[in-house]
Amino acid sequence: MSTITARRSLALIAAAALSATVLTSCSSGGSEAEPTATTTEIVIEDTLPTETATEEIVATGAAAMACEVYFEIDLLNSAYAGGVVKQGDMTEKQVKDELLALVDELNVQAAAAVDDGTADPKMLANAKRMEKILGKLKKKEDLKELSKPEQKRFATASLRVQNSCDRAGIPLPAENVTARTAAGL
Repeated sequence: MSTITARRSLALIAAAALSATVLTSCSSGGSEAEPTATTTEIVIEDTLPTETATEEIVATGAAAMACEVYFEIDLLNSAYAGGVVKQGDMTEKQVKDELLALVDELNVQAAAAVDDGTADPKMLANAKRMEKILGKLKKKEDLKELSKPEQKRFATASLRVQNSCDRAGIPLPAENVTARTAAGL
């Protein structure tokens, strides 16, 4: 969850800097400043990714928590597909245990999001599908032992959770897009 905290902190710092800059440019200068100089100095939007700023402002309620958990699942999936086990950074068991824990948490948060009305019931239904698919693995089986159809069903349910996040106004962060690209997904 440190990635989520770091992302949230960065967005708050950026928002504070933007507010301070806008306030300073509006209140300083008085009558001697040219109006065009003030308007040309406020081009800060180009330096801040709008998705991140929007995500942090819009993301509220239980849907925000459910989507943050989903984004962590997505990052783990990208790392797994990118060879985190082959590189020796994690073991198959660690990946499986973390994924199981995250999917369990996704189910809890998705149920809360549906209950408070910040997400549609499809989010919970697909989170349950993901949990059911992973539940088919025996204790000593690794993720790579999921059959191709089960892998496809897991990926489909995962994308549907992402679509629920999109409908809740919480788009996939740029960090996840980059991780997917790096993993070849």
